[in-house]
Amino acid sequence: MKINLRTDATKHNFALMKISSFHKAQGNQVWLNGVGIFDKTYGSWLYDFSEKAPCDIEGGPGLDPSIRLNGFDYEKPDYSLYGLDFSLGYTWAYCPRKCPFCKVPLQNNPKRHHSIWAFHDSRFRKICLLNNNTFSDPRWKRTFEEIWDVKLTVIDENGYDLRLINEEKADALKRTRFQGYIHYAWDQMEDEKEIVRGLKLAPRGMVYVLIGMNTTREEDIHRCQTINDLGHDPYVMPFNRIKEEKAFKRFIDSRMYRKYKTITEAWRDYKP
Repeated sequence: MKINLRTDATKHNFALMKISSFHKAQGNQVWLNGVGIFDKTYGSWLYDFSEKAPCDIEGGPGLDPSIRLNGFDYEKPDYSLYGLDFSLGYTWAYCPRKCPFCKVPLQNNPKRHHSIWAFHDSRFRKICLLNNNTFSDPRWKRTFEEIWDVKLTVIDENGYDLRLINEEKADALKRTRFQGYIHYAWDQMEDEKEIVRGLKLAPRGMVYVLIGMNTTREEDIHRCQTINDLGHDPYVMPFNRIKEEKAFKRFIDSRMYRKYKTITEAWRDYKP
């Protein structure tokens, strides 16, 4: 059989990597975003705004978060599909938060812990965790222990939940070797007390700051200032992607505010 895998993901697509492994084990030929005639085409879409090509079987958050490409949960990913030099997967996909801007709660992910060995390839010295909320996993420490045991470097672009961080979890992050920044998030003003407590414990990292959903510009500046004052770097995430939000993102990304006493003063002088 000739199998085609379609996606709008540019870096990698975990679901399609597992489907690829399954079909290659059956002796089938597999293409990624192939052109031509195929016996079966799967689609896994990440973005609701992307153009979707016709598929026989499809799912993913960009189409409908509740639609899963079932039947491949226990397959190991095919890392050759994207030519990756690191392992990729979930030890915990569930998130207890019900954030109004997030599609993860709609995916109905089970509360199920997995060993890194469910997807890790021992050829690689790096591992990318796709977990939605690692610290909500009752067995979160086991994940770190497995990573420490084989001295892996972690790639993790999802934000660790600052509201769940305590000294033990902060120490685990400090002990772990990361590629690039450790990421956190501060999305809503109502969480300020818990977020600030977490920021004071957490090792230095980059903090996602959602703007444009239910905060004012003064609140956006306040969050960025607090993050900066506590030794971390803010990273603005525009919710509506309108001109004003993009301008504020460019301002924060420029780090020009570091030349001023406050971010408020720098924003007054900023020329978009």
